[in-house]
Amino acid sequence: MPFHLRDSLSGRRRELVPRPGRPFTLYTCGPTVYDAAHVGHGRTYLYFDVLRRTLEARGVRVRHVMNITDYEEKISWRAESLGIGWRELARRETTRFHADLRRLGILPPHVEPKASAFVQPMIEVGRRLARHGRVLPRGDSWVWVPPEPSHRNFPVGDDLAEHIVLEPGVDPPSPGAAREIELWRRAGPPLPSWPGPWGRGAPGWHLECYAMASRHLGMPVDLCGGGMDLMFPHHYAGNEIALALDGSLYARQFLHLGFVTQLHRKMSKSRGNLVPLAAATRRHGADGLRWYLLGRPYNSRVEWMEEEAARAAAEWATIRRTLRSALEPGAGGTLDPGPFERIGEEVTRSVEYGLAVALAYDQLRALAQRVGAAARPRLPRGHRNSARASYRQVERVLGLNLL
Repeated sequence: MPFHLRDSLSGRRRELVPRPGRPFTLYTCGPTVYDAAHVGHGRTYLYFDVLRRTLEARGVRVRHVMNITDYEEKISWRAESLGIGWRELARRETTRFHADLRRLGILPPHVEPKASAFVQPMIEVGRRLARHGRVLPRGDSWVWVPPEPSHRNFPVGDDLAEHIVLEPGVDPPSPGAAREIELWRRAGPPLPSWPGPWGRGAPGWHLECYAMASRHLGMPVDLCGGGMDLMFPHHYAGNEIALALDGSLYARQFLHLGFVTQLHRKMSKSRGNLVPLAAATRRHGADGLRWYLLGRPYNSRVEWMEEEAARAAAEWATIRRTLRSALEPGAGGTLDPGPFERIGEEVTRSVEYGLAVALAYDQLRALAQRVGAAARPRLPRGHRNSARASYRQVERVLGLNLL
């Protein structure tokens, strides 16, 4: 069955179609590494993990790139407060981020470029944009103003409020200011800085992902995504850059994930409103946390509740134990083998249609209920190996340790 997703840009459900003769190109926006990842980050990367696993389970070759933003004002400010250099802090937090994702069983990207190693390509992107004109000074920065708003991009007029995510108390920018894309910010040591076309400083953040994706994947990428807060201005800016330099959108499809909130506010490292991903994984286990964070539609917000996370982890442990018991050796039982031999395919199809992991979970719940209701809750001899193979497919797609 083809994989269908709702494209954030068009608002339509569309099929993910790999282009002939090349891998399916996936770009996910990675972290700014100045502090620990939180469960909101974890949910985003878990969903992309399931998406990639499902494509690969169907034999689709995927090339996945995820950036690491290892220089930025927040990194510099925190490094200064700790009395260390920004590079040291970025290396430390990148290592911690890798460990967090590894504990959750998230597949690593095939390529993970770092911003500090991509400064020259980013400068070149800025130079190419400057040739189009419309470069203006803004305080210590230089910005590029795209041509008139394109119907091919996220709107920035009256519809801006529909896809912009602001911190509490922050007013949305005017449409004119919202469309400006920073090319360069002047800075000097100890802040991260390099010689560039507008003095010493650093390239703007929005140039980063375009430079990396065009180098490692080519424009347009097949699918780009991240949290809902990246829709604007980051992915808007990426689209404008690609339209100007390549005549195409940045991505053929966009996928944006709903937030994990706490006290009804988006989790944020900068505001300290977060649950560290490592701590949540220790408390609830990797599978328990997967079961909780992926149990609602990907575009919905999840209010973090410690008690619900604990209940979800306990539910998964019970389902896992129950489904395993159906495979135990011994005399044949009364279970109908059909649903057990089909569960891998059914779970895969659910994920393929709209990334419906919650529906896949319901299918696993229903299968466990069959075991609980059986007079002799084991599969007949001769059917256990095929059911075990079906369980393996569930593991490959959902990343859960069923067997």
